[in-house]
Amino acid sequence: MKPNPSIIDRLVGPSGRLYGPWPTVGVSTAIFGAAYLCGINRNLLYLSMLLSVAIMMSVVLRRGWAALVGLGVCAFLACVPAKVAELGTLYPAPRDRPGAENMWVTAIGEGETWTYEFTLAGLVKIAGNADLTGFLYIDGRNLSGLVVSVQGEALEGGPFIVKKNGLDHIAIPLGNPKAGTVTVSLRGAPQAAPRIFHGPEVHGSSVYGDAVWLEFTSGQDRKIYEATRTMAASGGR
Repeated sequence: MKPNPSIIDRLVGPSGRLYGPWPTVGVSTAIFGAAYLCGINRNLLYLSMLLSVAIMMSVVLRRGWAALVGLGVCAFLACVPAKVAELGTLYPAPRDRPGAENMWVTAIGEGETWTYEFTLAGLVKIAGNADLTGFLYIDGRNLSGLVVSVQGEALEGGPFIVKKNGLDHIAIPLGNPKAGTVTVSLRGAPQAAPRIFHGPEVHGSSVYGDAVWLEFTSGQDRKIYEATRTMAASGGR
């Protein structure tokens, strides 16, 4: 007498199927490809992870309805934006805890000026839109003592600071730049010791040491620019 099947056996069902998991694999590929091409989600790493999960479900859960339920969950996660305001202990940078002031950050030394030259390649594709907005972002500690020069115009960092996961986060509006490059220089104010977060920042296949970047958005289009730091000594402040 054949024993009663378990819950998992009833869920998975018989393995012998004519078409196997391939229809579900094709549907999941089409869904995640459409989510990328339509601009709903441009995070290729995240979409690839969800596609892998959907494919594994289609192979293991050989009943069509069970695989489609899992695919529906993955499609929902791909299309619905998740607002994560606080990552807690999962965030790699230290938060405001005693002894963490000098971790994951590099101080701008006395008499030093850090310079970044951003080449705005590809911005012309979205620059014609009226709603284009651009920001210079800087993460670090004690950034109220940071002097930021954008295209030669010096600004104090203090008025542009908000807190982000225990770090100072500077957001300076850039508007619609006319030049093809943007030059940013950082130095410390007298008696100040600003420190820049050195994540590192990862953009595409390149890794940058400092959390200093430009971001332009227009509707659903977004362009991010990173640059490598050059450091020069200045005679005075």
